[in-house]
Amino acid sequence: MFFKAEAATALELIKSNRGQQTAEFIFMLGMIVSVILAFFAAFHKQIAGGFFTMIGRILQ
Repeated sequence: MFFKAEAATALELIKSNRGQQTAEFIFMLGMIVSVILAFFAAFHKQIAGGFFTMIGRILQ
């Protein structure tokens, strides 16, 4: 008897769209952060070199 009630509750939660937008937003945010981190990991030397070049030109 208890199992039927729990199974019915689980099915209602699965069929519900509540929280779907939040989950999609978190997924998209995670993808964007992953792409940005991959970009910085791949080009960190060039980014740092450009940054220090700009600082050097400002301080001259």
